[in-house]
Amino acid sequence: MCVMEFPRLKRILTDPDEYISNSQLKSLSMELLELIPMERIEGSDLDSEDIMGVVLRAAVGTTSVNGVTTDTEDTPNREPVMDWLHTLEKEPMLDAVNDILALVAMTVLDRGGSRTICLDFMDNPFHGHPDDEDEFRRMEARDGTTKCHRYCTAFVIAQGKPLTLAVEPVDGEDSKADAVERVLARVETYPFETDQILMDRDAFVGELIGVLRETAPPVFPVITRKDSLRKKLSKAASHMTEETICEGKEHEQTYPLAVNITYQNGDRGKSGVKATGYAAYGLEDRTPAQVATTYNKRSRIEKSYEKFREARALTTTPSTTIRLFYVGVGFLLEQLWLVLQWAVLARPRRGGRALRKTFAFGDAFLHGIERVLDDELSWKEEYQTNGEGLPAGYEHGLG
Repeated sequence: MCVMEFPRLKRILTDPDEYISNSQLKSLSMELLELIPMERIEGSDLDSEDIMGVVLRAAVGTTSVNGVTTDTEDTPNREPVMDWLHTLEKEPMLDAVNDILALVAMTVLDRGGSRTICLDFMDNPFHGHPDDEDEFRRMEARDGTTKCHRYCTAFVIAQGKPLTLAVEPVDGEDSKADAVERVLARVETYPFETDQILMDRDAFVGELIGVLRETAPPVFPVITRKDSLRKKLSKAASHMTEETICEGKEHEQTYPLAVNITYQNGDRGKSGVKATGYAAYGLEDRTPAQVATTYNKRSRIEKSYEKFREARALTTTPSTTIRLFYVGVGFLLEQLWLVLQWAVLARPRRGGRALRKTFAFGDAFLHGIERVLDDELSWKEEYQTNGEGLPAGYEHGLG
């Protein structure tokens, strides 16, 4: 983790004023983004602050760089902005994003003890024709495409919210095990121990299970393709047992299996018995219901993705580095919001802080930054008309 300083953020977190303004939210966001290394273009009269201001406005408005530069008076054209963005180098940029995520997260995380880490794979739909066909992955059809860029993410649930610990791209030929290994290597730089890992069914691969177990005991739902597994899940009562994956192969794993039987009484329009199997490493002494309760903690990260997508700039660029950068910006903004919400806006009280519902991510945080940037970038408020309107005879539809 590299050495970074956040003087504005530190002051507000440790000695907040009675109110925090939209201008301060914008300044704090820029403080984070300006720590991402970007080479200066020789001879350009722009600097990284000019570029990051355009990117920030695109993110908070879920629009594109082209949309921002077209609809503002005091920003450069799209071409010089994109020229600057193309100077981003993938690895230094990704390292900086992850370092910033870590340092901001640690402002509200205890340094001692141990933590449960949630891992996930996130797919962002991709439209267009990339320079390299190996850069994207395939997914189930969504948003009119089966192409996506995939990212592996790590979260920890703290203060009732999922804090993002690390983000890694899953490139064309990457295996899921490779991506998880890189993410866990970043998590290991945090000053706390990982005592458990929660993951979805993507973990049900022998090689990946081995990678997870090297860090901490993993818990995840199983995929019911095997006859012996289906037989164990067909029993009428919850029970603990064990099962083997990749039997007789290189990555063979025998895992503790928790079979949890529940009854769906009209939940989501479903009824009857539901059997769910979990690989329950480290939870062999628990009941299947307790295993299910432990695993369900990770459901909160879906809310994190919903928020992240509210702060993701749109683009059609084939550059995977720029796309990854926009993903990083979205996670950084959400992380900043979570920390500010808990540290300076939630009311201290016995038993934990009471979060303010009024400081919503989209309506308050993002929109507040948007309003400041609209003023600073001189967002256009009028557009030239043709001075003529409808051709003669076309106005009949108006009555």
